[in-house]
Amino acid sequence: MKKRPKLRSIWVFHLNTGACNGCDIEILDVLTPYYDVERFGVKLVGTPRHADVLLVTGPLTRQSYYAVKRTYEAMPLSPRIVVAIGTCACSGGIFYDSYAVHGGIDKLLPVHMYIPGCPPRPEEIIYGVAQLVGLVEKHVRMEYAREDSIGFVLPKYPVSERIRLDLRDLLNKVVGYFDRDKILEDFLKLVEEAKKARDERARLRELIEEYCKKARDPRLCFCINLLEKEYWRLRELYEKKMVPPKIIPY
Repeated sequence: MKKRPKLRSIWVFHLNTGACNGCDIEILDVLTPYYDVERFGVKLVGTPRHADVLLVTGPLTRQSYYAVKRTYEAMPLSPRIVVAIGTCACSGGIFYDSYAVHGGIDKLLPVHMYIPGCPPRPEEIIYGVAQLVGLVEKHVRMEYAREDSIGFVLPKYPVSERIRLDLRDLLNKVVGYFDRDKILEDFLKLVEEAKKARDERARLRELIEEYCKKARDPRLCFCINLLEKEYWRLRELYEKKMVPPKIIPY
């Protein structure tokens, strides 16, 4: 079976909204012959008027707010993909509570892909770009996954699986793709161990404290504590309020 060729190359425009240039250096590294991201058909352009994709580095600052908005509006209407590169662009980073920062770039623009990291490694950026190739083609052809258009009924995921998927989405904004699954796996092991106790919530807190003492990594402890808080919120949301299951697009 022959593979269908790509519709066209992807033209990207890079916008720095106030980053420390760490993420910008990694983007330049990806463009070097060593990594050669152009083999995927990705081309860096000098104006947003020719761009299919907007690569944003840095938090959304008050100073850059309207400049970011004008840049986005200058792009062609389709496909108009936005990619947040680096923790600052994903969530505001260490500046998230600053008076001069609104937060991540998704406070203003619809973000289609998050590539977190401080800075993200070139391999992570390439991994995101590889996924982006298919995403751009879907937007160009206006193809979106719908349950009534793919010929079969999507499975109804159990509560535990829906919680796992939501926690994974949360980690996408905090850590890189390579570290996300390992952290989530460790947390879910603690959850399974805590379920054996009478007081599940108290036991989970004890296990997390022990885990953090062994890890001795404040960044890892931050992620685990964040997952714990979100886990109990999702448990209450899914089990008590019985919300409809999350549909996973194909």
